[in-house]
Amino acid sequence: MLDAVGLALASGVLFGGLAVGLRRGFAAVPDAELGAFQNQLIGFLTALTIAAVTLQLGDATWAAIWPFLALGTIVPGITQVMFAQSVRHIGASRAMVITGMIPLASGFVAVVFLDEPFRIALLLGTVLVVGGGMALVWERVRPPNYRAIGVVWALASIALFAGRDNVSRWVTSDRDVPPFAAAAALLGGAALTVGIYLIVTRTPKVAFSQVRTSVKPFLLSSVMLGGAYCLFLAAIDRGRVTTVSPLSGTFVLWTVVFSAIFLRQLEAVSKRLVIAAILVLAGAAVIAATR
Repeated sequence: MLDAVGLALASGVLFGGLAVGLRRGFAAVPDAELGAFQNQLIGFLTALTIAAVTLQLGDATWAAIWPFLALGTIVPGITQVMFAQSVRHIGASRAMVITGMIPLASGFVAVVFLDEPFRIALLLGTVLVVGGGMALVWERVRPPNYRAIGVVWALASIALFAGRDNVSRWVTSDRDVPPFAAAAALLGGAALTVGIYLIVTRTPKVAFSQVRTSVKPFLLSSVMLGGAYCLFLAAIDRGRVTTVSPLSGTFVLWTVVFSAIFLRQLEAVSKRLVIAAILVLAGAAVIAATR
C-alpha cells in the first residue's frame, strides 16, 4: 500500500503542474482543442517511452490493452478537451479546485459498483469538498477574461474522470496489464480521437500546420500529463480507488501553489481561492486517512 500512496501523491504533483503548464500554453496559443491534442499526443509518446524503458511493452498483449485504448477515446480524449476549455476560461487553479471533486465522485462510484466499503469519512469528505466549491462560487476576485462557461466545462468533466478511475481499477483487476503500457494506450486512444476531430473540423492541411507550430507552448504540460498518467495507473494497480484517487487529488493544492509562483498575472490567486483549495484538499485527506 505504501507504493500506491507514494505513486498517487507523485501523480498529484504532476497533475497540478499540468494545469499550470497548459495555462501558460494558452497564453501563446489560445486554442483549447489544439492544446488538448498536443497534451495527448506528446503525453502518449512520453508514456510509451517510459513503458519501453521499463520493459513493460513486451508484457502488454492486445487482449489486455484494448480496453484502455477504448477508454482513452473518452477519458482523457473528450474529457481533456473539456478540461482544457475550463482552464482557458477560468484559469488553471480554479479549474483544478472544481475538478478536485473527482476523488469524491470516484469514491461513491467505487462503493456502488466495485463493492468497496462505505465509510463515514466519505461523508465528511463530501461536506469539506462541497464547502470548498461554495467558497469558490462566492469568490469576488477573478482573473482577466474569466468566463463562467469554464465552470460548466469543469463540472462536466468530473463524472467522466470518476468513471476513468473506476473502469481502470476494474480492468486491471481482471487483466494483467502493465500500468505504464496501459497509460500509453489511454493517451494513444485520446490522441487518436481528438486528432480525427481536428482533421475533420479544420481540414488535414490546416490541422497539421497548427499542430506542427504549437508543440513548444504545450510541451511541458504534455510531458507532465504522460508522467502523471503513468504514476496514477501504477498506483491504481497497487491500491484501492478510494485511497488512490483522494491522494492524487492533492493536485488541487499543487495547482494553486504553482499558479501563485508562475502565473501571478494570469490567475489572480485570492484568499478565498486558497481557502477553497484547502477545503477540497482536506476532504480528500480525510477520505485517504481512513483507508
